Amino acid sequence: MSKYAKINSENIVENIIECEDSQIVLLEGNFVKISNDTNEAFIGGQYVMEKNKFIENIPYPSWTLNENTLKYDPPVEKPDGNFHWNEDAMNWIEFIPKPGPNYRWDEESNSWVEKKD
Repeated sequence: MSKYAKINSENIVENIIECEDSQIVLLEGNFVKISNDTNEAFIGGQYVMEKNKFIENIPYPSWTLNENTLKYDPPVEKPDGNFHWNEDAMNWIEFIPKPGPNYRWDEESNSWVEKKD
C-alpha cells in the first residue's frame, strides 16, 4: 500500500488515502503519490507540480521556506545532538531527558527542577 494525496484544481491537498498502486487509477480525481522525494503531505497543504513536492507545514513562525527544498529552515542552524527549537528564545535548546518522577520541566530556566510537595 502507498499513500496518495488528492489534489484539487488549485493544487491544495483535499484528502490523504492509502491505496494499492494498481487501484489508484480507479478513483476519481487527481492523486499524487507521497514518497520521501515529495515531502510529507497534509490536508490543506500545497503541492508544487513543477517540483513534484508538497510544501511542508510551517513548524514555527520564525522559520522561512527554502524555495529549493520546499521545507522550512530555522533562523539558526540546528547543532548536532538532541535539541528542540524554542521559539521564544529563537534558539535551539538541548533536550535533557527527565531525570525521574520527582522532577518537572521549568520553561523559565529551560531545565528539570525538583518538585516541591
